[in-house]
Amino acid sequence: MTLTVLGTAAAEGWPALWCPCEACAQARRLGGPNIRRRCAYQLGERIHIDFGPDSFAQMVEFGLDYSLMEHLLITHSHADHLCPQELNYRRAGFTDLPEDQVLTIYGNDAVWEQLREIDGHPLADCRARFERITPFESIDLGEGVVATPVLADHAGDEEAVNYLLEREGRTLLQGNDTGWWPEETWDALGRRVLDVVIIECTYGPRAGGRHHLGMREVIEVREELERLGALAPDARMITTHFSHNGGWLHERLVEHFAPHRIEVAYDGMQLEL
Repeated sequence: MTLTVLGTAAAEGWPALWCPCEACAQARRLGGPNIRRRCAYQLGERIHIDFGPDSFAQMVEFGLDYSLMEHLLITHSHADHLCPQELNYRRAGFTDLPEDQVLTIYGNDAVWEQLREIDGHPLADCRARFERITPFESIDLGEGVVATPVLADHAGDEEAVNYLLEREGRTLLQGNDTGWWPEETWDALGRRVLDVVIIECTYGPRAGGRHHLGMREVIEVREELERLGALAPDARMITTHFSHNGGWLHERLVEHFAPHRIEVAYDGMQLEL
């Protein structure tokens, strides 16, 4: 089953909205992997992680059919990861979806507060239902796929999460907006064998720690996962969620991370689970 990385930018995108800086100017000029939409992922046709302001552009660019989506996993309520208005277009009059084709949306209490009413309509009018997640409790998504939310150090008092995705003995960790994980998450990861780790690098060469990571902390995450025995022998570690404030374009990031056996994600990258 294929997981497509639909976006690899932090909140403002890259090139950033309204920004004339050199990093954004170079991204506009060079294009390719330097164009980064806001983070989201799709696994197969039925499962999606986060639904931000670039969802329409991602659908068109990568040939997706959202009418087939059955499960939408939300990491937290920030606007670059959840754009409730887009779900409003599941209402009658905007779509020919059958009324019984209901989308299940998973998230925390802050996510529910945004979804309780969308444009004056209850979530049920959008042919959708909500399930409150509990960190470290698994969710059966069918077709052999199990998702487990793990706590992130992000979003202050909000219970932000990342998701472990498991299928047929393989495990992938979706880890943008992580910060340095709390002990409960490190303990949980230490009991796993991870085949793919996707980890944020929001700050690039700048120092991170709480709420977001930079390049140095990304390398430290790999070292800690290795120390815990949490990486499969052929595990892939891939970094994502870049802010233009870091300044390093795709090729420079690739050169920096290559000696550490860390790949750099780009929009449209595909991985197998």
